[in-house]
Amino acid sequence: MHLALRSYVLVMLTAVLAVSGTWAQDPQLLHLWQLPAGILLLGLAAERVLVRRLVPRLHLETSTPAFLGRAQPGEFVFANASARALDLQYIPVTPEGFESLGEPRAVHVPPRAEARDAVSLSPVRLGPQRWPSVPGRVLGPLSLAWWNVSFEPRRELTVAPDILRDAARMRGFGEGARARRTLGPGQELHQLRSYQRGDPLSRIDWKATARAGSLVTREFSEDQHLDVLIAIDAGRLSRVRCGRLDRLGLYSNVAASFSELVVHNDDRIGLVVYADRVLASSAPTRGMPAVVRLRGLLEHLAVRPAESAPTAAAVSIRRLLRQRALIIVLTDLDDVNVAESLARAVRLLAPPHLVLIAGVQSGEIGALAGAPATGWQDPWVALAAQEHQRRAGAQRALLERLGAPVVAATPGLLKQALYERYEALRRSRRI
Repeated sequence: MHLALRSYVLVMLTAVLAVSGTWAQDPQLLHLWQLPAGILLLGLAAERVLVRRLVPRLHLETSTPAFLGRAQPGEFVFANASARALDLQYIPVTPEGFESLGEPRAVHVPPRAEARDAVSLSPVRLGPQRWPSVPGRVLGPLSLAWWNVSFEPRRELTVAPDILRDAARMRGFGEGARARRTLGPGQELHQLRSYQRGDPLSRIDWKATARAGSLVTREFSEDQHLDVLIAIDAGRLSRVRCGRLDRLGLYSNVAASFSELVVHNDDRIGLVVYADRVLASSAPTRGMPAVVRLRGLLEHLAVRPAESAPTAAAVSIRRLLRQRALIIVLTDLDDVNVAESLARAVRLLAPPHLVLIAGVQSGEIGALAGAPATGWQDPWVALAAQEHQRRAGAQRALLERLGAPVVAATPGLLKQALYERYEALRRSRRI
């Protein structure tokens, strides 16, 4: 309970009357202070009884499921069943999987009506998120005090990986199976183009050449059906923040949207999640059922407080795959302590598979390495950052020498860079 302004007025009046009666030494004024004091105490007792019946119900309205990293609108709805208007204040607490909403908020609820308070909810962690009790306080009907109450939204939201939005579709990606150029005739004609030096004479379209007045070559299409497996590192370093999400959240969003792209190309998609051991796995399959299954596994991911073991994951992946596949490993590229185990994992998988290593490139380290010195510690910080960059660069060079392409980008560009490398590998027929 916290006294309101009206109560402080009564307290002040009680003090003034008590002091005045004592100084005046008048028996009639000596006990006059008891009147406002009694009104205050009786009023507080009455409010305590009434407030128990006046507490409004609270529920949360928002869309479900929530998508990781994507802010969505929501409303706290207070339903007042009494015939009195209510003034209340509350703290908009959120589960651990959502960003904090900040400062307390005030709401006025009309009698026998609802009041809505709009908020923006930002999911930052996967899985089911149960809304906790919301602490608040209600102004009593006599406006003497704010009474502490607890609202129970009783709402659970599931945070799922983000979906591939139309704006996120990369240039050059179409719908369905992709047409690929072949060295010889394929199943059907893909396009006509200008002759290029080295094209076989058998592929020249002489009728089109006669019409155009220059040599025109036929290109034939071939459907490429590939196996793609995404391996996600859920070890302790995946808890490191990169923007609004941690790295596990970023990897999950990339994997979920990438799986949609893969099935649009009529490729098969699978998943392995590992830390010190394999936590979840799904063999590559084709179509939307594969995407649904993969998203279901991602929704229940959590960082495991243990060192990652890429070698154990590689052994499991070899047992899971039955034919040559593209294996995309989303992991931390900055930790030199896992360089050897990551290299051993690549040696176990390639050949026959093609392993692509992708991870976050820290922009903060680069900024520290090149920042001008303004204090005596700055040169040492810059040297440490440069040494970190040198070791990370050596680790990436080692993986490249082992035949594993490396994609290192900032959090906002990782998805784009991975899409482009996937398309480049498909065009070059390395997978």
